[in-house]
Amino acid sequence: MPTTIITGRDITLTIDSEVYAAQTTSAILSNSPTITTYQTLDGKAYKHIDDQWTLDLELLADWDATPALFEAMWDSFTAAPNTPLAVSLTAVTGAVFTFNVFPVAPAAGGTAPDAQTDTWSMLVSDTPELNA
Repeated sequence: MPTTIITGRDITLTIDSEVYAAQTTSAILSNSPTITTYQTLDGKAYKHIDDQWTLDLELLADWDATPALFEAMWDSFTAAPNTPLAVSLTAVTGAVFTFNVFPVAPAAGGTAPDAQTDTWSMLVSDTPELNA
């Protein structure tokens, strides 16, 4: 079976039931595991202790879009910063990653003449699930 090459344009980003692919220039779900190494008489032994997942987004700051991710995130962050938002990343192949993230405060402003952009690193509150 040949390899299916997918790009970022083959991913749909949904946050709190709204699709925001048009405002997102990059979406990366990644894990930073905590693994402890122990020195034993037999050599090294490893223990996976924990995982810290993040969703890193690069976005165009479109406060007037319908729906507007920046405005929605601002509202979520100011009203309920400790309440996670449901997220799904769906690839064209049918793979769907579902998880929850804590809202972040979007930056405002930018440099002339460039488009206003922002980069968010959002803490994932649980271990993502893969549904293929």
